Amino acid sequence: MLKSCIFKSMIRKSFESNWTKGAAATLATGAMAFYAISACSKDDGGSGASIGAPQAYPPTALVTPGSLVLAAGTGSSSYISGQARLAPQSNLTQGKATLVSQFLVAPVEPGTDAEKNAMLATIKARLFSEGPTNLLYLVKNVDNRMKEYDSRVAGMSTVPACLSSTPVDLSAVFSVPASSGTTTFPLFGQCQETVNGGGMTLMFGKKDTDWYLVDGASAELDGSANCVFSMSKISGTSDADRVVDGYMVVDYQGKTDNFTGSTTLIHFKADVAAGTLEFTAGGIGIGPNQVHSKANKDYFYLMSQEAAGSSAGTLYHACFSAADMTLTSLSNCSALQSSLSLVSLGTKAVGSYIGGGATYSVPTTEANNVDLTGLYAGYCGKLSTAFSAVPAFQ
Repeated sequence: MLKSCIFKSMIRKSFESNWTKGAAATLATGAMAFYAISACSKDDGGSGASIGAPQAYPPTALVTPGSLVLAAGTGSSSYISGQARLAPQSNLTQGKATLVSQFLVAPVEPGTDAEKNAMLATIKARLFSEGPTNLLYLVKNVDNRMKEYDSRVAGMSTVPACLSSTPVDLSAVFSVPASSGTTTFPLFGQCQETVNGGGMTLMFGKKDTDWYLVDGASAELDGSANCVFSMSKISGTSDADRVVDGYMVVDYQGKTDNFTGSTTLIHFKADVAAGTLEFTAGGIGIGPNQVHSKANKDYFYLMSQEAAGSSAGTLYHACFSAADMTLTSLSNCSALQSSLSLVSLGTKAVGSYIGGGATYSVPTTEANNVDLTGLYAGYCGKLSTAFSAVPAFQ
């Protein structure tokens, strides 16, 4: 059986020269992607087997408007060209949800085009360009990890028994924000592996036709509590009906009152059959303290609440053409606005953070459900112990 000969180089590859560079650094250059597998050779009697998990990145990139993505750091341009293959929006069936129930106030349109374009520029720079909170890059790292495990399985003389084990229901492990209080995310595991003294963990499993993955890093080699966390559910039986639903956590310091780097919770859902990408995030280091958006083939709806000192800023929204991200009438995004299905995420007013040498308070937001002080403990802090009932990958 092929042994894990690469743990030291995996860990070094994941963390070196990234956390130490702060929020401006690219997030762990793949804290969830173990590229060092190339340093290991296969056994002569390798099984040639594959885990068989579908990829999360291609369907997510497919429904992401190419003009929303800044080229640097995403590596997504080749796949986003597939956007043209989506059906016209008039042929799509969209689920309905009520936006108003999530908020105390309705969003308003900024007074000038410059303000609307500034909203868009911030989101593109923080969530769709090179940096620690690049949504597509975080999703791509999920696939990179599974590719690494496929390579290891192919090189093993005996396929790990965990791949045929009964899925363990882990849905109660991680709590996520609900419209009122918290709820759970569906999660099932068959295989798990933890390295670096519990600092890095992967868990994956298949239940019926759905795949589940938790992937995270909770500490640097020097023990610093820096968190990168991802959990995803990949549904559908083919590329045509694939749905990727996932949460991402970035917590640079793991402290309760000094967020010197990007600290955020992101929820996204990519639906190939519907042709939509919806995402929402709350935190600091992402531009606004609250954002909720949805895109289809034709339009991109953006709602955000900017940082505003110690009190909540105004909740704004605007509509853009998906083809080139130029402004268009807000009425064109009415269907996207009314079909928002994710619980909107916004930052609770707690603690303070340091940026550019100055100290800022964390203002409350309209959604007010992401507690920055609890992100580390609620996600990465559980990685080393949460999956003890899941068989080890070996």
